[in-house]
Amino acid sequence: MQTRFRRPFPTLTAPALIACLVLAACDGGAAYPRLLPTDSILAEPALPAHARGPAGPLDPAALEAASSARASGLQQRARELQAPVIDAETRARMRRAGA
Repeated sequence: MQTRFRRPFPTLTAPALIACLVLAACDGGAAYPRLLPTDSILAEPALPAHARGPAGPLDPAALEAASSARASGLQQRARELQAPVIDAETRARMRRAGA
């Protein structure tokens, strides 16, 4: 006796799958997103509290000076890191021991 293999779920055809997706995408009764007026969209953004200094907005000249100082400090550190890791005396001693 021959038994036919039965799938646990019926195979969906393409139109049925499309109909399911269309129905799943519909949201009955949801409110339309609130539209913003053009003047509020194009307005200059307000600085958040954490972006202000203790007496108001940060001074651009002071910010530039602090950024330049940090950049030069990082460049100096990078130059120091390019130096050899093993000093010349230790390198010579290691070469004599290995020879």
